[in-house]
Amino acid sequence: MGEGELKDAWVRTRADRSVSLLEEAVPEVMEKHHPADQFLNRVFRRDRRIGGRDRRLYSNLIFAVFRWYGPLRKYSSDPVFLLAGAAAAEKYDLPETAVFLNRSGLEETCRNEIFAPETPLARLNAFLHISGYSADLSSRECLPEWIYSHLDFEPDEDFLSLQQSRPPLWLRVQRKTVEEVIESLRRQNIEAFPDSRMTSALRIDCPVNLPELEACKRGWIEVQDLSSQCIGKICAPQEGECWWDACAGGGGKSLHLASLMSGKGKITASDIRGTKLEELRQRAKRTGFSNIRTREWDGAKLPVGENSCDGVLIDAPCSSSGRWRRNPESRWLLTEERVTELAAVQKKLLDSASKAVKPGGVLVYATCSLLRDENRVNTESFLASHSEFTLEEFAHPLTGETVPGQVQILPGDGNCDASFIARFRKGKQL
Repeated sequence: MGEGELKDAWVRTRADRSVSLLEEAVPEVMEKHHPADQFLNRVFRRDRRIGGRDRRLYSNLIFAVFRWYGPLRKYSSDPVFLLAGAAAAEKYDLPETAVFLNRSGLEETCRNEIFAPETPLARLNAFLHISGYSADLSSRECLPEWIYSHLDFEPDEDFLSLQQSRPPLWLRVQRKTVEEVIESLRRQNIEAFPDSRMTSALRIDCPVNLPELEACKRGWIEVQDLSSQCIGKICAPQEGECWWDACAGGGGKSLHLASLMSGKGKITASDIRGTKLEELRQRAKRTGFSNIRTREWDGAKLPVGENSCDGVLIDAPCSSSGRWRRNPESRWLLTEERVTELAAVQKKLLDSASKAVKPGGVLVYATCSLLRDENRVNTESFLASHSEFTLEEFAHPLTGETVPGQVQILPGDGNCDASFIARFRKGKQL
């Protein structure tokens, strides 16, 4: 077999593997609701023969399909069709794409016509037209239609087009200067870009193997999206204060609070999941912060005393609709009923955790949600039943402008996830 034949066979093998992976992924992700990234990680652990280059190809294709899953599923659920359409939209002009197009019944000469349009949506429409469908998809179809009545803003074309792209990797620098970390990453051939608005943030645009980075091993960086870093800035904890991170998860924001406090003061980090708290303990040990204690909390009996904290952060469990760029499959799985359930949980968490704020203290409520019911509706409901709290103005972390107590950070604000953040002040007792 000649070199050309070997290459063709290799391309067909990768195309076949992409199809079989998608056939496995759709029921796992769309029916069993297993996150796509976790599904792929399991597959790659299961078969160590899949090299890094192939992993990137399969990951890019699977995520592309889920980004365009809603519009494409209107026409066909065939995995080859889904792969061909998603690859066309995202301009993956690869040998494997040619295989998908060919197996979809399209001639090789169609590639130029499909890839000619400048925007992903136009390329997808071109693919559908050439495939025999009278399609005229609009950008609104990139999200479920019911979502639009739950937004507090009118999404423009820029917002909708950003939903169809993956954001960069954002890092938060600690214990070293940004310049020192940039140099450390450069020595490992990783280019990182500082952000003029968030001085602790670095952006990386290429895939990286984080555990192999010196900066990661030494605890100089944490993976934390730009919008998430805004939450810590709005908390604005001071050295020596007592803070409670009520829904700490893996501890990214607890570590940010500790960094902002220069390791001085006390942070209680709680979560209902003990495994997440163990992850936090390991991260705190690696970064050298000894002022974080962990407690399991189910939302009932407080793990701290009432009226005992200078500040309480409630980064509430939510729809994660602000992270749809990273987890595109989630947009097609979320339901209005689930949003209602989550909003009820969030209200209870606000009511319970707010009891820990001392008079004159700060309460910060945050979600990574785009949806009104999880954001503004909850803050209005909380204020209506807790007259001792008022919204407090703060400077927008990315613009410096004064905002009246709550803000919705959108992907277009910094090529990041979306977050909602509200800051309350508890009145002092007379």
